[in-house]
Amino acid sequence: MYGTHVLLHISVFLFFWAISDFFYTIHHDFGTVARYALLASLIVYILLSISPLIFSNSPYNTPMTPPLRAAYIILRIIIRLPLLCLRWIRGRQFKLIGLQYYKGIRFDRARLFSMEAEKQAEKLEPYAMKCDNDMDKFLEGLPGYMSSDHTKTDRLDDYLTADHILSRIKEHFITCATSVELSDEASIARVSSCVRGLRHIMGNNRKSSKGTPVEDEKLKFRQAYFQGIMVGFKSLCDAKDPAIALRASCILALSIQDFLSQLVSSTSGSKDLSHYPESLDALYEFFFPNDNGDPTLGEDQVERKWENVLHNVPLANMRMLAEAIHSKEHAPPSTLSFCWTTLDILLTQLGTIHSKEPTPAQINFDTLHRNVSTYVHSGERGFRVTPLLEVLDTVGRGRRLLMAFSGHDKYRNRADIVFGKEYLRNSDLLEAFAQCLPSFIMNSPEDCRDFMENVVRNDDLWTSLQVNLWNTQKSDSPTPDKLRVFENCCTVLDVTLSTLDGSREVDWRAPEFGSLAQHFELFITHCFQGAFMGRATSFRVGIVRARVFKALLGQFENDLDREGTITFRSQWDVASFARLICAIGVRDEKDPEFWNSYVDGGHIGAEFTAKGPEMTHITKRDGPLLIFCKLGHLAVSAVPLALSGVDPKDIEKVWKLQDKLMEDKRLPLDCAFSTVWEELDQLQEHVYNLCGKTTDQDKEILERLLRAIEVVYNRRSFRSEDPSQGRPVEEHGPNTSIVEDSTSSQRALRGISFASGSTAVTGGPSGGTQIGEGEDSFGL
Repeated sequence: MYGTHVLLHISVFLFFWAISDFFYTIHHDFGTVARYALLASLIVYILLSISPLIFSNSPYNTPMTPPLRAAYIILRIIIRLPLLCLRWIRGRQFKLIGLQYYKGIRFDRARLFSMEAEKQAEKLEPYAMKCDNDMDKFLEGLPGYMSSDHTKTDRLDDYLTADHILSRIKEHFITCATSVELSDEASIARVSSCVRGLRHIMGNNRKSSKGTPVEDEKLKFRQAYFQGIMVGFKSLCDAKDPAIALRASCILALSIQDFLSQLVSSTSGSKDLSHYPESLDALYEFFFPNDNGDPTLGEDQVERKWENVLHNVPLANMRMLAEAIHSKEHAPPSTLSFCWTTLDILLTQLGTIHSKEPTPAQINFDTLHRNVSTYVHSGERGFRVTPLLEVLDTVGRGRRLLMAFSGHDKYRNRADIVFGKEYLRNSDLLEAFAQCLPSFIMNSPEDCRDFMENVVRNDDLWTSLQVNLWNTQKSDSPTPDKLRVFENCCTVLDVTLSTLDGSREVDWRAPEFGSLAQHFELFITHCFQGAFMGRATSFRVGIVRARVFKALLGQFENDLDREGTITFRSQWDVASFARLICAIGVRDEKDPEFWNSYVDGGHIGAEFTAKGPEMTHITKRDGPLLIFCKLGHLAVSAVPLALSGVDPKDIEKVWKLQDKLMEDKRLPLDCAFSTVWEELDQLQEHVYNLCGKTTDQDKEILERLLRAIEVVYNRRSFRSEDPSQGRPVEEHGPNTSIVEDSTSSQRALRGISFASGSTAVTGGPSGGTQIGEGEDSFGL
């Protein structure tokens, strides 16, 4: 069909040639003019036909143009045939000249123009890439360009890895640290766009398969490129100007964390050899230069590298930035504000740094944390890096939470919020912690005490629980929601107090613990009012109360043994002591409401100083057995077990706590006054009566309680010396009361004092008091 046009044009010229020849035979002059006119037309036609061969953008052509172009190409091939044969003999590739412009037998002008445009673009792109304003747009549009159907995928890799593109991206990347015109938000956005663009460029693997020489060469090139970027930033981090050095440290930390998060998310956390991103090797070597492991050794080596990348690189990255801030704390405040913003961003991406065993990266981080803490609390200008210490404290709290969550896949997704500033003040996080903590303590018996001591001392556990109770009490939530938060707090308190029983590293008389105890009781009073709390919840509350009272009693005993006097260090300390007296039933018979007034912060006057020494001794003497009796009543309240809803594991907690009371030699049970033994007699009689009315599991509970009571009576029977008074006493049978001389007990009292208060009270030899003036006491 296309040849029809060629034949038609040829026929037209032949026809007019025949006409001119006919005219020439008839009239010579007229025929000559006709021939010259035909020749002029033929010349114009030929020029129009060959103009596209000379000028590629010529708008004119004729049907004779393709045949002429084909003849021209064939002629060029014939002329260059010796050269092409020589290249073929040498094994080099060659292309037939001009054939790429054809589509079938027709010449494709659009393809010609496209290829010409690409040639021009190759010359103009290096100049266009120098424009700063268009670089951000280029990076933003890069993913769309790579996924477009109009993009030539066969040349995409060569195009994106061109030197003028990669060098320009690197230069644009470094301007995040060196440009003073960029705001903090613009710098962070530019870091993200650069990392995302490089991730798309270096992740393009369409030309060759993995393991080929071409792919290995590409991998080495990418690793060298990333290494060059990090080395460039590292040189800026060592600059003399603290502002530039800190800004470069922030940009480097952001880029590493962003690059790591994108690579890890793209592989979905897989540790298979086929899914391990080799681009991580440059990052791995940057933080672990002494690790010469070979990834070809097998899956074990790859898994070890995965563990290091996931668990240690984020922490090492934050430590690197924290060290830079600590060493250049005298930088301008604007630069430090950018550092705090960067640290907050890094906090949100630390969800992978949990591991069973402490690693060198974690040990180094803990060392830095201690150094910064010491510097802030003792240095003259340590206040400038106080936000840094707060971030490090947050990381420490989050790491401990991740340890508790490590055994539960269901709660590992909580890792994205454990590094938040709210910590356990977040009720959802507290609920997850309450569900994971018991099993974690059970599975880690060796490290559980140190873990809980750190949570209490360093992570403000008491304050977090208090905030949850306070917020829930003041909220308009329905009662079931309030009960759920309360039970979570009870679970955490129960596990904490059980694990730290007898610990001397925790101050049970701290103001935070006293405030928590008060809010605990207020929550029960105002939210439940004794009507909405089930028997099971009430049972758990009773266990928590018993643990609190035992801990307070032990702390007062520790102070008395260590210092020879009890020191009330705050109003909360007095309130805790008064609450202990009221809760376990040790009261003044003449004025039963006297100690209740100090639970809510009563005035400390002469009457308190007069009654304090005697009540301290009585509490120490009678407290352990009173707590034992209350635990017994608590166990009885769970019968019948099927109707109470109490879990058998909760009953076991009562037995364990009673055993600890009986084994505690510092607070012996057999020193109690006769009235307390009478209360134990009543408990024993009540349990005997219930034993005859119950069967099966309920009877086992009551018999277990009777055996414990019998053990306590036996210890009282064979006691030959009162440990608290240091004097012998006569032996008695198991049902005989011992009437102790309260006057002698008071004389044996060592003393009680307000060390930081305005009044100091010490017991004299005859039980009297000596009052001296001191410094002003806690605002009274």
